[in-house]
Amino acid sequence: MKATLLSVALMLTSVATLTSCLGGDDDVITYPRDAAITAFSLGTLNRYLTTTSRTGADSIVKSTVTGSYFKFYIDQVGRTIYNPDSLPYGTDVAHVICSITSRNSGRVLVKNINSDTLIYYVSTDSIDFSVPRTLKVVSLDGSNTVDYTVTVNVHKEEADTFYWQQLATDENIASATGMKAVPLGGKMLLFCSYGNRGAIFASPSTDGANWMPLSWNIGSSVPANAYRNVVVMNGHAYLYARGNILRSDDGTTWQVTGAAELHSLVAASSSKLYALDEGLQLISSADEGATWEKEQLDNSVNLLPTTDVSFVCTPSRLDADTEIVTLIGNRDEGDYPGDLQAHVWSKVADYSVFSTHDPWLYVNPDDRADLTLPCLTSLSTVSYDGGILAAGGKGRGACQDKGYQQFYSSFDGGIYWNASPTCAFPSGFQCGDAFTMAIDEDGRLWLFCSDSGQVWRGRKSAGDDTTLPSAFTK
Repeated sequence: MKATLLSVALMLTSVATLTSCLGGDDDVITYPRDAAITAFSLGTLNRYLTTTSRTGADSIVKSTVTGSYFKFYIDQVGRTIYNPDSLPYGTDVAHVICSITSRNSGRVLVKNINSDTLIYYVSTDSIDFSVPRTLKVVSLDGSNTVDYTVTVNVHKEEADTFYWQQLATDENIASATGMKAVPLGGKMLLFCSYGNRGAIFASPSTDGANWMPLSWNIGSSVPANAYRNVVVMNGHAYLYARGNILRSDDGTTWQVTGAAELHSLVAASSSKLYALDEGLQLISSADEGATWEKEQLDNSVNLLPTTDVSFVCTPSRLDADTEIVTLIGNRDEGDYPGDLQAHVWSKVADYSVFSTHDPWLYVNPDDRADLTLPCLTSLSTVSYDGGILAAGGKGRGACQDKGYQQFYSSFDGGIYWNASPTCAFPSGFQCGDAFTMAIDEDGRLWLFCSDSGQVWRGRKSAGDDTTLPSAFTK
């Protein structure tokens, strides 16, 4: 900053002598004693980002940020000034031109970062806001001073970038032949299959490094196919096991809510459970599995997925009384060896008094086969970043896709799918045929891997903020 060092004592003395008499006692000028900052804004700022060329060489790209777009709040009680919306990642705040307005044109001084030295604020000089800075305002009559702390917030992470953390390498997860994870009560529950038996493990969502086996109160052991039959609805986990529908709030204590002979429990909205019956018909229950009724379909029942089934339930953006339930999965490879793509169904669940009980619609994008979701082993889907995110292992049936090459995303309810523009598998990721992913209650994405036993947790950066999804998933 180009400015003259100022002695505060000398300044106060000088300002105090500014009262003048212009021809008599009635002409005495009284200067205001109020001291306050009334406005603060930033000018144009530089932003520097590192990019990688096609040859792999790194380079620095410079751009500008219009600082006036970012509003600064002035807390006159706490004497703080700050921007609630952080500046973009990479913005240079060590060289800031800012505009400061004071009440009654009181003088503004800037305290040195490393000492008590004060210098005059000059609107054309840059200020280093890489750390919080103290501004001192002196009233025009020199009798009053007020200090403000100015904090210029900048995102510490680049937006639209996915950040991963490996949490664990667990032997029980490594040896699983099938798995499904669901969030419940601040924990992540992991249902695993080991051929002829099953198990449930849990870890706090804040941990993820330590996975403890859960005992349950149902007498017999956890079924081997439990991982195919668990959904979460309204903060409760529901599990189909040996002819009964069970409900739990913690994964340990379960109670029977209904009895039925089902092929699998496949989905849930906020008011209904959905299942495939023994004849592979899609049915639903509005009373936690006590009674069931057949669902209407707009296409052949033979197009329903029966394996690797997951779902996404999203509140409608148009009507508070409706939800969109999307069912995604594969058909049996033995019966349909020529399948290249996953099978997607969608339903508008209307809970208003004017409900029309719309049927399930088969999503069939035949016009763009290149934009369909591949038929992948251990296909898993979640609601994330305003759309549906899907991933899985190697191709099933006639699908020749390699496993875990990319995440697929759809922003139109599962009609068209593309490689995710922001989410990629973490470096060092290794997984066998059994795989699952889930979103915890804080909006973070979890990955669980057989063979390696890896557990990963990640999130898309929106600067320093994490956007929570307004949907839930199996």
